[in-house]
Amino acid sequence: MIGQTLGHYRISEKLGEGGMGEVYLALDTELDRRVALKVLPQAVSNSDESLRRFRSEAKTLASLSHPNIVTIHSVESVDGVQFLTMELLEGKDLRDYIPRGGLSVPELFKIGIPLADALAAAHESNVIHRDLKPGNVIVTNKGQVKVVDFGLAKAIQDADQTVDPRAPTEPLTEEGRILGTVPYMAPEQLLGDEADQRSDIFSLGILLYEAATGRRPFRGKTKAEIQSSILRDIPVPVDQIKPSVPHHAARIISLCLEKDREARLQSAKDVRNELTALQQEISTGTSGSRTVVIPPSPRPKILRNLTAAALIAILGLTVWWILDGRTPPEPPQMSPEVQELLDQAEVHELRGLTRENLEEAEDRYRRALQLEPDNPLIQGRLARFLTELQLIYPDAEQREEARELARSALDQDPDQVEALLAVGNLALFDDELEEAERIGRKVIEVAPQNPFGYTLLGEALVKMGELDRGLEQLRKSVTLAGTDTRPRLALAWVLWQQGRTNEAAVEYEQVLEYNPDSPSGLNNLGTIYGQQGRYLEAIPLLRRLLRITDDADAAYNLANCYFYLDRLDDAISTYERVLEIDPEYLWAPHGLAEAHEKLGDRARAEDFYRQAIQSYDRWLEQSGPEAAYLGPRAVCAAKLGRYQESIENLREAEELSSASPTLLFQGAQIYALAGDETTMADYIERAIEAGYPRQEFEKDLAFASYLDDPGFRHILESTDSP
Repeated sequence: MIGQTLGHYRISEKLGEGGMGEVYLALDTELDRRVALKVLPQAVSNSDESLRRFRSEAKTLASLSHPNIVTIHSVESVDGVQFLTMELLEGKDLRDYIPRGGLSVPELFKIGIPLADALAAAHESNVIHRDLKPGNVIVTNKGQVKVVDFGLAKAIQDADQTVDPRAPTEPLTEEGRILGTVPYMAPEQLLGDEADQRSDIFSLGILLYEAATGRRPFRGKTKAEIQSSILRDIPVPVDQIKPSVPHHAARIISLCLEKDREARLQSAKDVRNELTALQQEISTGTSGSRTVVIPPSPRPKILRNLTAAALIAILGLTVWWILDGRTPPEPPQMSPEVQELLDQAEVHELRGLTRENLEEAEDRYRRALQLEPDNPLIQGRLARFLTELQLIYPDAEQREEARELARSALDQDPDQVEALLAVGNLALFDDELEEAERIGRKVIEVAPQNPFGYTLLGEALVKMGELDRGLEQLRKSVTLAGTDTRPRLALAWVLWQQGRTNEAAVEYEQVLEYNPDSPSGLNNLGTIYGQQGRYLEAIPLLRRLLRITDDADAAYNLANCYFYLDRLDDAISTYERVLEIDPEYLWAPHGLAEAHEKLGDRARAEDFYRQAIQSYDRWLEQSGPEAAYLGPRAVCAAKLGRYQESIENLREAEELSSASPTLLFQGAQIYALAGDETTMADYIERAIEAGYPRQEFEKDLAFASYLDDPGFRHILESTDSP
């Protein structure tokens, strides 16, 4: 058609083509202006269905008047040729506009806000796009964002209309059966369900993800693999791929990408408002109390995090820059191979902190570091990972390696958050509490919207004895984190360790509301229920976790429930399963000892008590003196009649953690076994006042000979819990 005249339009150039037509550059000779003509190909002009959809597009576009939506001038037909005339857009579509590595943060806002605003306007006019993709978003030479091609748009059905969600969508071409472009489609579209405005929000999330990182969140070599990824995979958070992206922006994108549309941000206006407020905070250097709009339940079941009960929190991979005249450093450029290794490591971490996943994650981090040994981002991530390992598998050499990696990263970038958090976590681990507090405040200064800086500061303050101030910081981290449950897990753990069991249970229940398959939520809430004697409530939670993964902590806690229900054969077989999962599991020999003792097999019990002492000694040798190991070791020594050794262990533990409710309970056990009723009574009173569940004293074998003693009963019944 080039060189031809269609009515009063002289066609000079073909601009492109798609499933709904060919686009040409033309001169409107009557108004002397250049326009774009979208011409329905003759081959499909004879199709009533194609013609209907073409006219539907024209009607749809004509109903939309917005600066970020392409303007339609007219709908015309000349000599049987159907076409519409539109404003001519000169610029690049997002496919060409987004550079490798993604846009800068200011550019991300420049694209994302008007894009969300355009969708919001369309949705308010009861129009959904259904084919939002980079090729349908133009950035003009003047920098204006324009959404084009509503050829697949469909008026949103009125609320009182009946819609069959099982009905298939209409075919796009002879080859396809689903409207839209697969890599940018929402799960419900792939499943053939009715699309609505939240389907556009999912596609918007994909565009924002790609704009921020330069890569799609869902990938595959074939269309089938991409479809499977959209339906199954949880994308690595944007700020973990590109730390210069604010954590809150990453959370907005993640909320757009929720599989369950009920769990997504519910309107494009919400997305626009959140991005606008965030842009203002960054540009002005202020931080408001605003939070992301959290959609109502139900939440999709996503296995994301924490397995080990001993791990307080995974420190986040976020960097928040307050642009007060400084230019944030560009993230280090990485090869695709290195980036893929980092993504794989993150996936293994998010699957849960089992030994297998940790080993796989460590392997990927180390391979990435071998390829780029001087990259500060990789150094910081590996340092952070190794510090987390110390809370589960202490190793002096790894701690020193983590320090060196973090030091190297900070030499290159003193404000690198991941390295700072690694150093702070090491300080916390080594009880260098003032240093941990200082680093926590440094992280907050550098990244005030990063919740994990507040988590670190809160934990440091709690360990320094400033419980109220520490809890204030931990609760602030929970507020900032929104739907990210890791800070809430840290808060719950601290409350639990402080004997505030009921408050901890509430927090764990909230974790499971957001993430029903959270390993730490299932494990720790199950453990609390067990401590409270609610074994029949605990067992389903723990068995559920064991169906998800072979988790040694869950198996151990399940065995404890069986133990207290006097299902001793089940208890012993489950303790043995713990050792099958992890032959070096610290607590299992102690549990087996008590189970055999309760069965009356004293010889087997003593053998396991000796094994338990060896296990505690091994961990003490690796990690140094810690009350968490000295206390139970002291109990095992008392079980073997080694009372002087036991009391020495207890005193050493009390110097490290004198106010711990668990340690006070262990002191009561030791003096009960030693026959010192006066000291036993003192420890019982102090333990209950500190919040230790009184029913534990009635269940524990150390107090079996005192259950009918009036003095013992009086202590349990008269002592007030906090």
